[in-house]
Amino acid sequence: MDYTKVLTDFVQKELSKGRKAQIQPDDDLLSEGIIDSLGILQLVGFIEEEFNIQIADEDVVLENFQSVAALNQFLTSKQP
Repeated sequence: MDYTKVLTDFVQKELSKGRKAQIQPDDDLLSEGIIDSLGILQLVGFIEEEFNIQIADEDVVLENFQSVAALNQFLTSKQP
């Protein structure tokens, strides 16, 4: 499954703090200030509820949440 569109839409609408420019899958979510640490927690909650995927504390690392593309790759790797 490709999670890119659903994740991009959620980040754009719920977490991007009024950012007008369209978020791209490779945008660096943290260093570009698109989301902050609270946004990561909201994103984890959304993923767990929307996709029924449990994210362990040790998986909440920069590499997995740096961009929508990285997050999509991480979630795809969690599929059986």
